[in-house]
Parts: sequence; C-alpha cells; structure tokens
Amino acid sequence: MAFYELIKFDGNGLNWLMYKHPVDEFNNNSKLIVSPGQVAIIVHNGKIEKICEEGIVRIDSELLPFLKGFTKAFFGGKNSYPIEIYFINKRIKLDLLWGTSDPIKLIDPKYHIQINVRARGQLGIRLTNYQYFFQTLVGTLMKNQTIDFSIIQTYFRGRINQIVKKNLSKYIIDNQVTYFEIDPHIDDIQHVIEDGIREDIKDFGFDVVNLAVESINVPDQELDKLNEILHKKAEYDQLGDQVYRTTRGYDVLEAGAENNGAAATMMGVGMGMNMGQAVQGAASIIPPASEIKEEPKNVEPKIKCPGCGSEIATTSKFCPECGTKILHNCPKCNSVVKPGQKFCPECGEKLYNKGE
Repeated sequence: MAFYELIKFDGNGLNWLMYKHPVDEFNNNSKLIVSPGQVAIIVHNGKIEKICEEGIVRIDSELLPFLKGFTKAFFGGKNSYPIEIYFINKRIKLDLLWGTSDPIKLIDPKYHIQINVRARGQLGIRLTNYQYFFQTLVGTLMKNQTIDFSIIQTYFRGRINQIVKKNLSKYIIDNQVTYFEIDPHIDDIQHVIEDGIREDIKDFGFDVVNLAVESINVPDQELDKLNEILHKKAEYDQLGDQVYRTTRGYDVLEAGAENNGAAATMMGVGMGMNMGQAVQGAASIIPPASEIKEEPKNVEPKIKCPGCGSEIATTSKFCPECGTKILHNCPKCNSVVKPGQKFCPECGEKLYNKGE
C-alpha cells in the first residue's frame, strides 16, 4: 500500500457516528485534517496515542516513531506496528426515535380500572466522552468501517424502553395522575424520563441534549371505558345522590321488565340464586317505599257541575252548590249519558239549558 500524505474524512451524510480510515501507513510528510464537527483518534496496537480536535495535524517521527522502512523488512513486508485512525462525529443527533415496545399496564389511580399506557417521542444525543466510547463499545459495534447512529439506537432501545416504563409508571402512581390529567403534567414527565436516560447512557460516553414526548395514549377501547365512567360521574354530580339512585333504580327495573322472559328461563334452569342477588343489588339503589309518592286509594272520582262548574261526585243527582239537576239519561231517547255531557251522544238532544 502506498503512503498516504493527506488523511481526511469528508463524511457520508449526517447519520455516521464513527469512521475507521483505511490507511495504516504514513511518512513524515503525512498530514491529518480534522474537519469542523469531527474528532480524530490515533490508535497504535489498540491503545489511544492521541485525540485530535479539528484542524491540521502533522504526522511526524516524534508522534509515530515506529514507522521505519527497515522494520517492515523484518516482518515480511507487513507493518509491524499497526496504526489506525478513527474519525468521530461530535455533532448533535436530534432525530432518534424512542417508544415503548409493549404497553405499560397500570391501574388508573382515580377510576381504578386497568389501562395499557403507550408512549413515544424523539431523542437528541451527542457523543462527549470519545475515549470511553472507543474503549467500551467500538469492539462490540464496529463490524465494518462505519458505525452509524441507527446501530446506537438499536443498542440502547431496550434500556430506553425500560427507563421510560419505570419512570412514567412511577410518576403516575406517586402523583396520583389519572389518564385524563397527563397532558398538564407532560413537562414534568419529560424531565423525569430525560434524567433517567441521561444517567444511563452517560456511562457509554453520550449526553442527552433533548428529549420530547410526542404522545402518551391508551387503546381506544380503554379510552371508551374511561369516558363512560367520567360521564356517569358527571351525571351523578349534576343530579345529586338521591335523584341519581332513584333514576338508576328505575333503569334496573325497566331493563328487568324488558328481559322478563330471559329471567324466567334462567330461574327455570337453577339460577334463582343469582337472580336473587341481582334483585338485591337493584334494591340497594331503589328508594324505599316511604320515599315514593303514591296516589291515594278509594277516592271517589269527581265531575264538574254543568251549571256552576263545582266539582261534585259522579253519582250526584243534583249539584249541592247551585241545585242543577244532574242527568244520567237523555230526557228524549232515554239513552245513558255520562254525567257532565251537554248533548246526548245518541240523538243530539241538548241536555242542559243555562240556569237549569
């Protein structure tokens, strides 16, 4: 391989994290160019010899004293002192996506039903501890010349998922936040998750620059259940305890009446005990008989006198107020007429004259 006099890497897009330059032989005139947003690591026999920030670095015999032409002859023309140069992208990567791989099972602290909470968002990271990253992960992740951020995202996916689950569920439980109250707490939840991820990935040389929570949601079916409970609670608050209990009691009775045939069948096959429990449950929300107003019994019906309009008994022959004769038969055709009718329904005879 010919000696390289100019070593640089122009990058291959924004997704690369580390690039291993193919060069392994230099001379005293070789120059290393580190572009803005890059760091170069010079490695000899697996040991970091120098970390170079952006600028031009001259490869001379003082920095790399092992590259002598005669040393190659003793090893059959092979470089006895392998030299490697790695370029690292130190720019911020803002578009890493994260999300829970499976739902978080929680009991809603207010409505006490199980919900499956899902969360997703976006993460921004930057590699800051180049030496630690190189010594910790390069041997694991580098399968060819380049490591890109997608590999990092895959590598940390399990850890991020675990951190999100742990911190989100802990926040909801500790602060008694029901699902419908999550949005006002979204900033606090974001900080809790971000702090957890930052603490974890800094051990691999990365720093969290930004974290955004795009969505925290539950399946539509569970959301419908929560809405139903919320509507019932609102109805209870509007009607008050007594009216709500009465209304629900009548609903139970009405439903029982509509399913009367089915209920009889159930009792006929030995489910009388269950029906008894259902009736007992319904009775607990039906108001006592003392609270239900009933129409008075054995009250004689009344009619209005055709003469003065006073209410009198239907069996009266004369009005006790004005003396008007109450007819029960038509004086012309003798057909039965109802008390208070002004004309005979059979012959049309006028039954009452003013003043009678």
